[in-house]
Amino acid sequence: MPELTGFAVIGCSKCRRIMSADLSYATKTCQCGHKMDLSRTRLLAVFASADDAAQAVMQMQERKNTGFTSAAEYSRPLNTE
Repeated sequence: MPELTGFAVIGCSKCRRIMSADLSYATKTCQCGHKMDLSRTRLLAVFASADDAAQAVMQMQERKNTGFTSAAEYSRPLNTE
């Protein structure tokens, strides 16, 4: 398998957070504390620059979060009896 260089977009297998990772390192630690081996992690996309990878992370995160429903829609009116 050829050695990859650049920056990859990956997803944490524990908390499902989408992030970018520098492929010059062997591991990436998520904010949740989960440590991922980059040689075994599925790479969603690979870019030459960190800026391009960050842009892709923002776009993927935006698509991931489109299903959000605010809590205001689920609030019930108070009974005043």
